[in-house]
Amino acid sequence: MALGLLALGVGCTADPGVRPTGSASAARAPHSVPPEAATAWRPLAPLSREQLRATLVPVSELSAGTTTEEEAPVSDTTAETIARAAKRSPGCAPVLDAMIEQSVGAARLTYVTGDNTRSNRTLVEVAAVPGGRARERFEALRDAVHGGSCTSLRLSDRFGAEPLEVEPVASQASEVPVVGFRLLSSTGAATTRGGSTWLYLYAAVGDNRAVFCKIDDTALAPTLPTDLVTAQIHRLVTAGASPEPTPTAVTP
Repeated sequence: MALGLLALGVGCTADPGVRPTGSASAARAPHSVPPEAATAWRPLAPLSREQLRATLVPVSELSAGTTTEEEAPVSDTTAETIARAAKRSPGCAPVLDAMIEQSVGAARLTYVTGDNTRSNRTLVEVAAVPGGRARERFEALRDAVHGGSCTSLRLSDRFGAEPLEVEPVASQASEVPVVGFRLLSSTGAATTRGGSTWLYLYAAVGDNRAVFCKIDDTALAPTLPTDLVTAQIHRLVTAGASPEPTPTAVTP
């Protein structure tokens, strides 16, 4: 899934704006965040693009003033950047896959709340995971983030060798298995002098998944909108539910 390029090489929005802040380490969490409690794996067959599109949360279910924007698919340049980064940091390949993976049937929207700055923009992409590899890929991502095999990565040589720190992030989402993580740029490594943080949440729903992404200055500690995350996961969980059978009238 492609979450767009920012100056350093990858991000969930492509906003040229700059808002200088303080130390990039001000809002960083320790690496000791434990994995989420085990949540039952929910069986759900791969959904079609039309079904996935229908699961995207309508703005009528969110806070007043929320709007949406269509998100462009990943560019070949972005894919090449991620592929090179995976070769440099094989332990981070599952993290990079989660950031860049694309599905032919994927559906995505950017939700905008308030003014149109990156801090008010959250990208959501829902997709089917091909080949019955949903659990394998999810567990690889969980192990990379929580198991410590991916603690930093470098996306591009264009801006020097500055690495991005990778940290696990706890999540309140409990309806399905999730992995939360963030990528932190050091001061001066990205477009803002205070550094930038890319925040991700990967939710596994059978052979489908939802990825949420938000970016902001590191010192501002970006968070995902709880109402959007909760609603989107629930809509995906219930997308394949069978309708209640209509009672059959019994003729006396």
